Amino acid sequence: MARTSGDTLSLNNLAGALGETQNSNVSLNTLNSSAGTEVSLDDYGIDSVDINLSGYTYAVEGTSESYSITFGEAGSKFSAISGRNANFTWAVSPSYNSNASTAGFLSIGASPTATATITVGTMNPQGASSQTSLMSNYSHTITGTFNDGYNDHATRYNEGLTKTVYSVDGYDGNSDSLCILVETPVTLQDGSTIEAGDIVEGLKLQGYSFSGLGEDSDGDFYSWSSEEKGESAEEVEVVNVVFSFTDAYYNINDGEIKATQDHPMLVKDSFDGLFRFKKIGHITTNDKLVKKIDGVLVETDITSIETVDETAEIVTIDVETQDTYLINGYVTHNKGGNSHSDLSGPATPSNLAYTEVDTENHNITWDAVSGASAYRLQVDNNSDFSSPIIDEDEYNGTTYNVVTALGSGTFYARVRAIDHGLNGSYTTSLTISR
Repeated sequence: MARTSGDTLSLNNLAGALGETQNSNVSLNTLNSSAGTEVSLDDYGIDSVDINLSGYTYAVEGTSESYSITFGEAGSKFSAISGRNANFTWAVSPSYNSNASTAGFLSIGASPTATATITVGTMNPQGASSQTSLMSNYSHTITGTFNDGYNDHATRYNEGLTKTVYSVDGYDGNSDSLCILVETPVTLQDGSTIEAGDIVEGLKLQGYSFSGLGEDSDGDFYSWSSEEKGESAEEVEVVNVVFSFTDAYYNINDGEIKATQDHPMLVKDSFDGLFRFKKIGHITTNDKLVKKIDGVLVETDITSIETVDETAEIVTIDVETQDTYLINGYVTHNKGGNSHSDLSGPATPSNLAYTEVDTENHNITWDAVSGASAYRLQVDNNSDFSSPIIDEDEYNGTTYNVVTALGSGTFYARVRAIDHGLNGSYTTSLTISR
């Protein structure tokens, strides 16, 4: 590797890039962390700043993700520059607002270097009792800039690199479409199994490292492939668990694997015979999965792949430091949040009405909402519903008899649908005069 002819590399500027005193008696020997070894100015150089920031497009409420500036043709000593906070500027727009209800959910961790940690704060409103609908994904722009005062010859030096990142409301837990069904067996470090739905943060699971696939490979594992697995057993720790529902999933080998379409599995690819991680939606019966059998990872045939169109509870599991674990013995990857799908909140019930059928039946009725698992009905003598006389949550019908609950006077009623724990919007209030 060599710099382009005409590039100027200044020893004094290198001192500044490394945080040393400039305009003094600076020498390569004093700057070099391995004194006595042969070193050149070129060892601290780069040819270019890569055009894209690496990292996920979708970041889930209450989680943290890493975003990085990467470089072309970096010298052997460049890590001393890329690991220094003063050489980088990071920003996010809109900026974080701890009281926000509509914007500013992403914050940047302290002292970012070439890699910045972005955390997604609370997306309001929160909680099953207060959130009336799923908040839409909210767009943010992350900007990272490299300016070390030394590599000013490099392409895209001191140029803000941007990436659009969406914060995802974690209320219904559908952080991404990289989920397994809750009844899926997951292998613990001691070799026993536990259902995915019983996983909690802090549990130790069995995982593997693979030749050429680095630790914390969330951002780039889809680009990894290898002729040999080169596996080594590793203990991994569960650092995040998110529950949700999906309206469709894949069933492989008659129930051996049940997961959503983007969940990544380790396969031996029929296309070129290389080992790689593939999304379940891209796997074919010609590929081979990798399963732990009698303590050894072996290639296994795929006998069937079926898509199932039904609602099922799912869970996303985030493990560290290696990003792999075993589901029903098969090797799977942590995640890969560059895609996102989510159940929509249920529709608002229509035709809310009050009818005095006879002396024994004074009914509030509404039309059923497709897909709703329950309803919440409130009746109050205050129009702001501050002290409901009737507050029926998880009500399964569409007719409610109020004859014994209400006396005479003016009352107000409203109802909303619930779809697997996700609340829809309330109807416009109905005035009842008795």
